[in-house]
Amino acid sequence: MRPVLQAVREYQIEEEDEVKRGPLVIDSNERGPLHDAVVRAAAREGFDVVKEHLQGMGDYKAGNANIECKSLPDLLSSSYSGHLMRQIENLDANCERVFLVVHGDVAKYVAMSKRQGRKTSFSKVMNQMLGLFARLSADFDCHIYRAKDHTEAAMFIAKLHSKMHKPASRHGARAVTRTSTNDVRADMLITVPGFGPELVNKTLEACGSIEEMLYPESLKQVRGMGTTLRKRLLDVLTSEEPVRVQKTYGRGGNEHDGAQG
Repeated sequence: MRPVLQAVREYQIEEEDEVKRGPLVIDSNERGPLHDAVVRAAAREGFDVVKEHLQGMGDYKAGNANIECKSLPDLLSSSYSGHLMRQIENLDANCERVFLVVHGDVAKYVAMSKRQGRKTSFSKVMNQMLGLFARLSADFDCHIYRAKDHTEAAMFIAKLHSKMHKPASRHGARAVTRTSTNDVRADMLITVPGFGPELVNKTLEACGSIEEMLYPESLKQVRGMGTTLRKRLLDVLTSEEPVRVQKTYGRGGNEHDGAQG
């Protein structure tokens, strides 16, 4: 098989294979109807759930997605106090993907509010809710799902967990996720002459942090890295020389940028 065709076939096999699916994580503080509905929905989808302290990073964790859930009354009251914005800001700063799931019927909420003597209307609540959704979408990298009740919210959470562990659909673009810290380190190391993907992985496994790579004794633990490569990496990490961009021209006069230390 020709190399190109073989690569295409390997890609197709990779796309067809489902990623190993771990359990849906539920925050240890979660209780109530939504929690129970999520457990039932997970059982129907055929995967396990585990209770774990998520340390304020949402109520559920599906794959690499952290999910914050709010009933409609809780959404509006937490927005008035400013707590919601602080929560989403914290999630946005610390999590790879963030989902906000809001459950509750607007008409039922308005009726309940009127019974309690509060002046409101369907249009006012809708305006507040949609304005809040727009603000969160504009300010943060936050996906929002609105469910009519906790049962629908639980079904969405279970479906999301299932989809997070399957390849992206072929007719659509792959979801763009934030670059992990490890990807940033790898991107930096791969630019050093003599560092291929295998050596980069070995260096990250042995040292972990960029700071640790500054110590020659740590670099000596990297199999396959000799004296020359250790010195070259240290020179790159400790150099204070400005980066100069050199323009080169390939065949056909196409211009390329190349960075030089």
